[in-house]
Amino acid sequence: MSTPDRKRWTASAHERKVENLYSGGIENYLDHHNGYLNFGLWENGISDYVKAAENLVQRMGTILGLNETSKLLDVAPGMGTQDIYLSEKFAPRSIDGLDVTWGHIEHGRRRAREAHREDRVSFHHGTATAIPFPDNTFTHVLSIEGPEHFDTREKFLHEARRVLQPGGVIAMADFIVKRPPKNLIENLVAEAARSLWKVPRANVYTAEVYSQKMQSAGFEKIAIKEMGALVIPGYYFEQMKPETIRAIARIRGFMLARLSLLLDVAVYRGFTMGLLEYVLVRGEKAQAV
Repeated sequence: MSTPDRKRWTASAHERKVENLYSGGIENYLDHHNGYLNFGLWENGISDYVKAAENLVQRMGTILGLNETSKLLDVAPGMGTQDIYLSEKFAPRSIDGLDVTWGHIEHGRRRAREAHREDRVSFHHGTATAIPFPDNTFTHVLSIEGPEHFDTREKFLHEARRVLQPGGVIAMADFIVKRPPKNLIENLVAEAARSLWKVPRANVYTAEVYSQKMQSAGFEKIAIKEMGALVIPGYYFEQMKPETIRAIARIRGFMLARLSLLLDVAVYRGFTMGLLEYVLVRGEKAQAV
C-alpha cells in the first residue's frame, strides 16, 4: 500500500542502503530494549541497557540546553523512544523527528499516540541531506549516532545550520577516526566496520577535520568530547549476552542477527585498537550579522 508521506528511494540511493540496514525484522522489535537503538552511556555504575540508553539521551538534552521554549529537530531518532523521553523530561514546545527508515516512523508515531504526545512530537520520513523544513525553523538540532550514515555528514551540517535559528544549538553523538590504520589487520577491521555500517568514505575523518567542517558550515563555539570508554565497551558486552543474541535472532532472523554481531565486533575491535572513537559534539549557529 502506498503511503502519501513515505519516500521511495532509488535502487542506488544511499538512503535505501541505510533503510535496508535498519529495516530487517523491524516489525518484530516492538518494545525490545524499550525501542532504544543507541549505544548508551555506561557511567556511574549503570549496568542496565535501557538506563544507559536513557542516560545518553538525557546527556544530549542537557548539552543542547532544551527547555519549554525549544523547537527541536531530531535527525535519525530511531524508533522514537528518545523523543518521547525528551518530551517528558525537558518539555520542549515541539519535537520533529526525521528518519530515513519508514519502519522507524511507524514505531515513532505509535509511541507518540500511546504517550498522548502527538500534539508535541511528530515523525517524518526523509533524508538528513535535504531536510524538509524552511530556513530558521528550529532552536535546536539533535542527532544521536546518525551523522556517520549521512551522505554526507558535511551536507547534513549545512542543512542543520539552514534550519536552525540564529544562535541555535546542534548536538550530535557520533563516531570518528582516531588515527589511520597501520597494517593489513587494522585496515580490514576499519573497512569492515565502515562497509557493514553503511558509512560513506567521505565521513571517515578525525576530530580536527570534523571541527573544520563544522566551522565551514557556519557553526561556532564547537566542542568535541571523546566518550568511547564510557560507551562502546558497555554496549558491546550487552550485545554479546546470550539473551541479547537470542532476542536479536528472534527479531531479525538468523542471518541478519549474525551480521549485526559481526558489526558489533568490528566496532569494538576498532575502538580497542585505537582506530575508532565515540564523541559528543556541540556547536552553535553564528548569530546573524
